[in-house]
Amino acid sequence: MTTIAQYLSEHGPSRSSLIVEALVAAGASPEAARQRVARVAKPIRRFPVPMLPKREAFLYLDKDRNSERFWQNFIRDMRATNSVFAASVDGMIARGGLIRADQFASISGATVIPQRGQLPVETVAQRLIAAGFIKEIHNIDHGRCFELAPSLAFGTPAGLRARDLTEGILLDGMREWARKIGFASYNLIRIRGDEELQPIGPFAFDFAGPSYLLPLQGPGGKPGFIVADVFAEGRLTADEIQFFIRKARMLKATLKNIGVLSIIVAEEFTGEAMKAGHAAGVMLATPKDLFGKRVGVAIASLCEVLKNAAKYASSSPERLTYLLDNLLDIEGRSLNLRGILFELVVGYLARRSAISIDMGVTARNPATGQTADIDVQAITQQSSAVTAIECKGKEPGGSLSRAEVEIWLKKIPIFRAHYANHAALREAEHRFEIWTSGTIDADALYLLKEEKAKRSKAPIDWKDGDAVLALARAGKEKGIADALNQHFFKHPFAEVGKTLAAENPPEFNFPSFMMPAFKPDTGPGPSGLPALPDLSGMVTECSLDDELKGAK
Repeated sequence: MTTIAQYLSEHGPSRSSLIVEALVAAGASPEAARQRVARVAKPIRRFPVPMLPKREAFLYLDKDRNSERFWQNFIRDMRATNSVFAASVDGMIARGGLIRADQFASISGATVIPQRGQLPVETVAQRLIAAGFIKEIHNIDHGRCFELAPSLAFGTPAGLRARDLTEGILLDGMREWARKIGFASYNLIRIRGDEELQPIGPFAFDFAGPSYLLPLQGPGGKPGFIVADVFAEGRLTADEIQFFIRKARMLKATLKNIGVLSIIVAEEFTGEAMKAGHAAGVMLATPKDLFGKRVGVAIASLCEVLKNAAKYASSSPERLTYLLDNLLDIEGRSLNLRGILFELVVGYLARRSAISIDMGVTARNPATGQTADIDVQAITQQSSAVTAIECKGKEPGGSLSRAEVEIWLKKIPIFRAHYANHAALREAEHRFEIWTSGTIDADALYLLKEEKAKRSKAPIDWKDGDAVLALARAGKEKGIADALNQHFFKHPFAEVGKTLAAENPPEFNFPSFMMPAFKPDTGPGPSGLPALPDLSGMVTECSLDDELKGAK
């Protein structure tokens, strides 16, 4: 090797220090080698955006710009220098290469609260965009998103939705798990999507909660923290967990007087990832570790099903019943999982009278730009009719409220405008239905009947849990019917609710919108004892915000 151009032609784009080493190995003095690198000219290029520590240059030939070798060598060199940009790119690779922009803070390894000597997350994102590693896009379903350069990873909107939903279920289950074993303060655990989720120290996480476990406590009983990031699918490599290791190490240096237990959860880890994580002192866990083998396999299966929801809902009742039987036990307070699985059941039952179904369709009113999701869309033969079905999966004994019906009715104008401008469906009959696995409140049913009488051009209809179960039985779908019975209707909680209702019949069942608002009684209770205070909006322990003041 006698010239820099020859080196770049043979080895591909490279950081300048590697080229200097090669020139020195070929006989040049270190100073002469550095001078030759500093004076490069066309066809050699110096990447204009600073991405390497100490402003080290990244050199390449004109012909290699934007090639796969260009991006692969660039990320290789950033990894070798422990660059925060490499951690951010690898974090995105771990999430499939397409993420909602608000998730970038947690997977970047960058600080969300300014720290001396550290690039904040906004700067990291801006520089990666300027360099072309990621681009900002607007996805109609997910809003502002970041997408990696295609040579590094390729994500799809369907994959993004599937991961987000599955990770939401996983986080919800993790919260319940942590509560049950006393890992963190029961009422103060926050997960992705909670408005109250705050940074721990200078970093964002998917899961965070103060912990009073003795090994984590600081002076005066000050709590430590449990933090976690989760990934729904895939085998994470040592590179792909570096963002998390970076956060864990800096937290230890920042929060010196308290302990922080850092957990990263993924479907699988490579051997090198396990070695790197253990060396860094972080906990690596899989859903199987947390919830058992059957549930862990079911969570991985859920992500796969959600990527191809219409396909599985149309043709795989065994997969649906498997998910129902193995996942609902980990459901937490949000009830997201019950809603998702009920959508799949509705899709399966709706396909009986349709030639095709779609799930998770985004309807858009072209005049206003408003969007709304169609849970299940069923199209009949020759596109003569299309039915948009809203799905409301309920916990055992749950019911569809008037407020939920009102929200659905407000979506219908968006659905109608969407179909009116749809090339294949504008001439079809448009129908709109709402299905629930529970009962329907009296005031909600009153509203539905009132609206149905008004609507002739866009008829509406509904199905409660009994009607959904009857539809499954009429189609001789024994597996689905049994699963509905077990998980939505005949669950012990539902039976207790029915028994209590039978033993305490109301004198008169007013629609709830006619009832006066409930005011908690703060006066004396029975026998002169003080009544329990109204604790809504309060917590039983210290405020998470108060605990974080010191951490920040």
